[in-house]
Amino acid sequence: MAVTMPELLGKRDVIEDCRKHIKILNSDKYRVTAELVLTNGDRRIYRAKSINQDFAIREILTFVGAVEKATGGTVMWRLKGEKTYHLSTNYTLKPSILQRAKKAVLSYFFDIEE
Repeated sequence: MAVTMPELLGKRDVIEDCRKHIKILNSDKYRVTAELVLTNGDRRIYRAKSINQDFAIREILTFVGAVEKATGGTVMWRLKGEKTYHLSTNYTLKPSILQRAKKAVLSYFFDIEE
């Protein structure tokens, strides 16, 4: 393990201490991770580049689609911390606030069939 100069001299690095403390407090502000299970039973971990969960899920779905196209099989996946698995790219994102408001206004004035 590498030893930094302040540790060697007996001084503590304030910046590193703060970084460790913030990492503990804001553990949900890090990149979204997904676990993929391939048809042969292999488990792979994919870390999305985004910390925003909606963008990360879109990125994960794109990656799952690419893996399915390359392997020719289906892929099960789940986000870190979830207990339910999703099969393939059959995942619907929660509509945004704007989409929900638009639907509410339109359904108030018009009869909308789904």
